[in-house]
Amino acid sequence: MSFLRLISEIATELIEKKVQSDILNNESKSLIENIIKTNDITIYFQPIFNLSTNQLSGYESLSRFFIEPYKTPDIWFKDAEKLGLGEALEILAIQNTLHCLDQFDEKAYITINTSPQHILSGSIDKVLQSIDCNRIILEVTEHSPILDYQAMRTALRPLRNRGLKLAIDDVGAGFSSFQHILELEADIIKLDISLTQNINTDRRKFLLAKALCGFVKAINCSIVAEGIENQDELNTLRKLGVDNVQGYFIGRPAPIEDAIQYQTITL
Repeated sequence: MSFLRLISEIATELIEKKVQSDILNNESKSLIENIIKTNDITIYFQPIFNLSTNQLSGYESLSRFFIEPYKTPDIWFKDAEKLGLGEALEILAIQNTLHCLDQFDEKAYITINTSPQHILSGSIDKVLQSIDCNRIILEVTEHSPILDYQAMRTALRPLRNRGLKLAIDDVGAGFSSFQHILELEADIIKLDISLTQNINTDRRKFLLAKALCGFVKAINCSIVAEGIENQDELNTLRKLGVDNVQGYFIGRPAPIEDAIQYQTITL
């Protein structure tokens, strides 16, 4: 095969891949635009229980997309972000969550997942303008890069002055979450499932969680352990002094009409 022919075939292959990628992007964009236009997001709520009272503390709100092709929620949001629709999709999910707030006991808080860039843009402040922020916790994940912590603190200040609390998610899954804790003065630290899973039998996980719990208590934060899947994990986390827990063993995510039933349950 001649060199020129090889180059031609490579170029043709790259062009075909680009065309296919553009087609997929256009299809995804059309689907996401339709989701936003028709408000085709269902919000599920996963209960969070307090280990001191054994009563419900609040819920984490989780988006669900019941459309084809099937994608996990994080993929829908990532695709939307790449296509310039991330903020619109996230704000819609938050608005749908806030519409359910009055159906829960007034003592129950709601945790909302959000992207740092949407806090910085002022969109989160706007959507929470008429909301009692004492019942709202904003959750920033380990996977969300923050390039300017000073700007983030400034953007969060008016919300926190109104009672909003900040949670750092996925702690124990990577380094970024520790920097988030130090720079943002979080109120709540959420231990990742990669750390809590099998914590009753894995000594390394136990010791790391113990050290984290000691650190978190020392800086006056509360701790939520995620991903609890059995009684032994729950018992171990009780011994470590974890404040709150969530996971399939505690309660599965559910639509609003089912989620409110968790308010009558004792752990």
